[in-house]
Amino acid sequence: MATIRFRWTHRGYVAIGVVTVAIVAAIGFRGEQFDGAVVRIVDGDTFAIQAPSGEILIRIWGIDAPEHDQAYGIGAKMALGNLCMGNVVHLEVVDVDKYRRRVCKVTLQDGRDLGEEMVSKGCAWWSRKYALRNEKLKLLEGEAKLNKLGLWNHLPCIDPADWRARRRYQP
Repeated sequence: MATIRFRWTHRGYVAIGVVTVAIVAAIGFRGEQFDGAVVRIVDGDTFAIQAPSGEILIRIWGIDAPEHDQAYGIGAKMALGNLCMGNVVHLEVVDVDKYRRRVCKVTLQDGRDLGEEMVSKGCAWWSRKYALRNEKLKLLEGEAKLNKLGLWNHLPCIDPADWRARRRYQP
């Protein structure tokens, strides 16, 4: 019976090391809680806070806002800025996404949940993919739709995930 042997090269060791560090870093952030001052708004569901080591990008958990080139994309970005720009927010890390942003539940200084505020104002969708069982976001989105608030007043309302998928597959 023949034995197949694998010879480890320096590339194999480097690859294993990189993967291990990435996994440990992602797991290490989960559950972390801290406060930070919002210094930059990226879009309707992403902002930056200032930390001693530099800016940290934060993605709001449970919502998906319109893209820049999508109807109401600029309106969603402005609404997020009005809610939190220059303020200190409380962050609870839920996950780290593929862009290495910390995905967080964000609480404003007055105790309101930032994701819920964005959905209730019609500035973002409730993310069924990541917050499927969040009944409050589901209810707030339904009320915003019914009252034609924000993006629900702009037709057609295309979910940002569908919008991104369409752009990806255009010739």
